[in-house]
Amino acid sequence: MKTFSYSLARNYAARCGIWIGAMWIASFYCYMGGLSQPLLANMGLFTGLLSLILCGTLLRSFRRNVCHLNFLRAWWMAWLIFLYASLLTAASQFVYFRYIDNGRLVNIYTDLLRQPEYKQLMTAMMPGENAEEVTQQALDLISSLSPIEITVELMIYNISLSFLLAVPVALIGITGRKTERNLNK
Repeated sequence: MKTFSYSLARNYAARCGIWIGAMWIASFYCYMGGLSQPLLANMGLFTGLLSLILCGTLLRSFRRNVCHLNFLRAWWMAWLIFLYASLLTAASQFVYFRYIDNGRLVNIYTDLLRQPEYKQLMTAMMPGENAEEVTQQALDLISSLSPIEITVELMIYNISLSFLLAVPVALIGITGRKTERNLNK
């Protein structure tokens, strides 16, 4: 078994990031389709959760077959995998919002914010505010965002969330029994 090499770990993380990114892209497209078909939204959620387990399993495979990982190195690798996946997903999301969406997401949120249940909820949550005015401000903000602004917001959200998600993934990666190969070396 080799000693830990940062360049080897980065290369492995980049390859794994492609797999996780592909799953996140599938999850995103399922979510977008799930806005009109609820089954697709559930498939998107399942795919997103499955990507975390796959990432942990890939880290475990790295630990067993390449070199030992402690928690901090496993966390760093998991975050790096998620960073690469976020960049790949952001590229796909930009293509979606720029060429495919054509304002569909804005229209869905507009319809959602104009429903009477939402207005009642806003009135209950903000008793001193004018719910209509706040709703209109939210709609104006959503409709004013360009595809690149939406993409950057989602990418920042993914990268920020990756700091937290890397913790359970790193725990998955460092757990498990050692193989015969590792015990003999």
